[in-house]
Amino acid sequence: MKKQPADFSNQTLLLEEIKKGNNDAFEYLFKNYYPRLCGYAARFIDDRDIVEDIIQECFMKIWEKKEILQSISISSLLFAIVRNGCLDYLKHSAIVEQRRIEYSATIEGEEKLYHADFSFEPEYETLYQELEEQIRFVIDGLPNRSKEIFILSRFEGMKNREIAEKLQISVKTVEYHISKALSDFYNHFKNRYPVNIYIIVISWLIA
Repeated sequence: MKKQPADFSNQTLLLEEIKKGNNDAFEYLFKNYYPRLCGYAARFIDDRDIVEDIIQECFMKIWEKKEILQSISISSLLFAIVRNGCLDYLKHSAIVEQRRIEYSATIEGEEKLYHADFSFEPEYETLYQELEEQIRFVIDGLPNRSKEIFILSRFEGMKNREIAEKLQISVKTVEYHISKALSDFYNHFKNRYPVNIYIIVISWLIA
C-alpha cells in the first residue's frame, strides 16, 4: 500500500519533522510562508532584494537551529525572526531615526502579534528594560558551561563548530548546552508573559 504523505498543515507535526531534518517538511514550510513573509517584510523595507535576503536568512536560521527548537508556533516564530531582521537592517542603515515605521490597520492573523515594537515606543521602555533584566537573570542562572556556550553562540555570533573547536568539545555537546539554555528561557518566559512577548524574546534568542 502506498504511504500517505504527511499532513504538514499540522504545525506540531511540521515542527517535529523539521527537527528530524525532513527536507520535504522544510520545503513545505518555505513554499507556504515565503510569499506571506515577503509581504510582511515589505511593510518595513521597500527594497525587494533586501527583503528576500532577510527571509532567506530567516529560513537558514530555522534550519540551523532545528534540533533545539522547542514546542512553539513555527509560523509565529518565522514572522518574529523576519521582523527582527528587518528592524536590525533599519537600525544599521540609520533609517529608523529618520522615519517612523507605519503598520497597516488591517493586519490580520498572526501578523498582529508583532504590531508592538517596544524598542521604539516610549510606553514600552519599561517592558523592554524588564525583558533585558529577565534575560540576564536566566543567563546568570545557567550552569557555567551552558552559560559560556550560550554567550559564545548568541552574543559573540560563533557557530557551533567554532565553539566546539574553541572549547575542545564535540558539536553534540555544544548543541546540548544551547538546547539546555533555550529550555530554561522557554520555561522562564512562557508562563510569565503574553504569547506575543514570549515569541519575540525566543526569536531573538535563536537568531
